[in-house]
Amino acid sequence: MEGSLDQVHWPNTYPDCGGRKQSPIDIKRRNVKFNPDMLQLEMTGYGEMKNGNFLMTNNGHSVQIDLPPSMVIEKGLPAHYTAVQMHLHWGGLDLEASGSEHTVDGIRYMAELHVVHYNSDKYKSFDEAKNKNDGLAVLAFFYEDGHFENTYYSDFISNLEKVKYAGQSMNISTLNVRSMLPENLAHFFRYEGSLTTPPCYESILWTVFETPITLSHNQIRKLESTLMDLENKTIRNDYRMAQPLNERVVESSFLPRLGKGTFCRQEEIEAKLLNIEDMITSLGKHINPIGGNRPTNKDSQVIFPLVLNFPANKLMSFALINLGHPMNLHSFSVCMNLRMHPRSVHTVLSYSTTKHENELTITMGHEVGLWIGNEYVSLPHELRPRAWAHYCLTWASHTGGAELYVNSVVGKEQYLRADYTIPPGGKLILGKDKDGFLGISDSDAFVGYMTDVNIWDYVLGPEEIQKMMNCEKNSGKGNVLNWGVTSMSLYGGVQLETEHKCS
Repeated sequence: MEGSLDQVHWPNTYPDCGGRKQSPIDIKRRNVKFNPDMLQLEMTGYGEMKNGNFLMTNNGHSVQIDLPPSMVIEKGLPAHYTAVQMHLHWGGLDLEASGSEHTVDGIRYMAELHVVHYNSDKYKSFDEAKNKNDGLAVLAFFYEDGHFENTYYSDFISNLEKVKYAGQSMNISTLNVRSMLPENLAHFFRYEGSLTTPPCYESILWTVFETPITLSHNQIRKLESTLMDLENKTIRNDYRMAQPLNERVVESSFLPRLGKGTFCRQEEIEAKLLNIEDMITSLGKHINPIGGNRPTNKDSQVIFPLVLNFPANKLMSFALINLGHPMNLHSFSVCMNLRMHPRSVHTVLSYSTTKHENELTITMGHEVGLWIGNEYVSLPHELRPRAWAHYCLTWASHTGGAELYVNSVVGKEQYLRADYTIPPGGKLILGKDKDGFLGISDSDAFVGYMTDVNIWDYVLGPEEIQKMMNCEKNSGKGNVLNWGVTSMSLYGGVQLETEHKCS
């Protein structure tokens, strides 16, 4: 967790933070105790609530939504517990894509939701209950990265921009907490623990649900990159490290399955290890200009046609661009011809530096996602799978304006990262997102055909974009990435094809 007070030194100022019942913990499924007498929670008031005033606040270390007292856990806990607020924890710093507080068998999920309640049978308020050993109950839910947008989170994610800075808040008139939770609430873990931030009172009965909530890759990214802390730095990795279990016992409402393919998300890990092995042992073809003039270009050192095929069964395949011209972009144009297979999100291009994973990232799907310097905007787009389409994205630093051209038709201008320079010295890859597991994430891999990817360090005009879309012979080539001239290395089974949009 970022901040002036390091976690290790919390007990110096807040003695309870050094107690023996601290949270979060690593839940080791082999060691949990199955308790068949634990009842599923009965929660009232969690459904749709209209015409309310639910305050959503950036408190400088998370986003919090105040909940009404009509939300109550009626059964399944030792008393009635009334809801107070809910908030999230997430990752996103450096290569740490995951940011849940609790871990399961050492695995950290993408993010975690906490719904906080107090014992309303015994105490009159949260403040009265927060330091009592039976005062609080928190429901914890994991988030995982998926391919499809979770529409129950669309309003919440879009509202983050309205509370971007610490201390900002807004009122939400309609809220449905139940729809934001997993359908299956029968499988959960339970243990006695604490607040995960100072003063770390050991007052919480934790219920951690096994079934995760799925958000799309773009929704996770927006969560990780939108909110700013009190120092106007992006809030990331706002989680506490796992604390010793000591003498405590973690109970479960179900018998965790420990067999092959179900233990510790084993299939996912094994698949990633196989992909890494494939990357290490693959040929890693290196493409340099070797002659063969393209009819539409005067350069005698051009490969034409150069069409990359990213097959569906080789999701760790990508192309590493060996840039001869440094990025150092105050403005840019990125144009390409794509023919994509049906898939919710395709990562087309990803440029990262040691400072930012998403210096320049472009994704295609039901929206076009554009990242610049870890800030994100979406541009409307109607995905047409299996059909060639010409795309151009332009951005100008002096205004922050970004425009998307699809088959030379321009959409509504969006704005991000004014007065910013995309720095040199990073890695540019095609077909994958350069973050996550060992630096390459395949969760939103590009699947399909890609050609004529060019990058300029200035904004192209509509006439030039129209010429490229029409495959005119005198259309320009990028001065940062010149397709067919700039060398690249192919990994993991990227195939070269002869079929070309302009052939």
